[in-house]
Amino acid sequence: MRARKTSKVATTKKFSIICLLAAIVANQNTLLPCAAAAPSNPQINSVQVPKQILRTGINLDSKTVSPNTLQLAQDLNLLPILSRIQELKAKTSQQQSNDSIESIRDTQELIRLTQKAQNIIIRTSLEIDFVLAEIDAEQNIYSEVLSSFQASRDKLVARLNAGSFILNGALWAVNGALAIPTPQHPNYAIQSGIVGICAGLVPSIASGYALKVYSGKHKRSEADPNMLAKIFDRPINENIDYPKSVWAFLNTTPAGESGSESSGKTRKEQLIARWISDKNIPSFTDKSNSKEIDIITATASQKKGLSIDNLNVRLVMLEQLQGELAKMKRLLMEIAMVITDEKEV
Repeated sequence: MRARKTSKVATTKKFSIICLLAAIVANQNTLLPCAAAAPSNPQINSVQVPKQILRTGINLDSKTVSPNTLQLAQDLNLLPILSRIQELKAKTSQQQSNDSIESIRDTQELIRLTQKAQNIIIRTSLEIDFVLAEIDAEQNIYSEVLSSFQASRDKLVARLNAGSFILNGALWAVNGALAIPTPQHPNYAIQSGIVGICAGLVPSIASGYALKVYSGKHKRSEADPNMLAKIFDRPINENIDYPKSVWAFLNTTPAGESGSESSGKTRKEQLIARWISDKNIPSFTDKSNSKEIDIITATASQKKGLSIDNLNVRLVMLEQLQGELAKMKRLLMEIAMVITDEKEV
């Protein structure tokens, strides 16, 4: 009889161990699809710490403007104006003591052209702010929704952990109580083993479910295009259109990039290529994936398209787009330095 009880205890313990191992393997297998889904293209998600692109190339100590500044001045039709301003300043400096009609005419033209150049610079700066303000507004909305999703997820994970710990502790306490022999019931080995199995499975099941819910809520994505829509050639409305100067800047190949890997690519194309190669944006790997682009740009509603991951992708892309567009102001500052005789074209 004692041998039979010992055999039952051993069998129960073996079964408990097998169940625990099976639960652990099941939890680990939930991570395998992620590894299997790793992109095969070496250019996709290959950069762990991305660097800045679209460098302006400005050297404040140089007397001449950078090639990118020269390019922007040409796109804004400022180059002939700046050249004429330089000519007139050189000419009027030689006519300081000359009150001739020609000298007065040159001075008046210099004032007129300077005001015109300044007006173009101010207008372009406001056009940049026009885009940055819309990006800021979109980021505020996405950040609010993201915070809500993350708070809901964290509360659920906290409840799962608390429930798992409490139930696990209670079951092990019962397991220990059943293992204590009494005069009437000297051994509850089978009942104790069953409770022990349950105690072992509870945290395994809870942790597996916690991994599943860690991605947070998945709601239907909205159909309200953002500032990324035009970058990916998606339909837009009048609220998210780009001013001509900003859009021309994005669709121009940066100057002085001959021989580099990005040679021949426009600034917009370099931005998209950077997002594809960025390992911190693992879900974006293909610019031709219509469903993914529709979710990122919010141009078409997708079932379960709005999630923590997709909101993070939008925010990262909008922040990088915002940062690169703000560099236009560095170029405008160098143009302003030409007007103030600090540099020349």
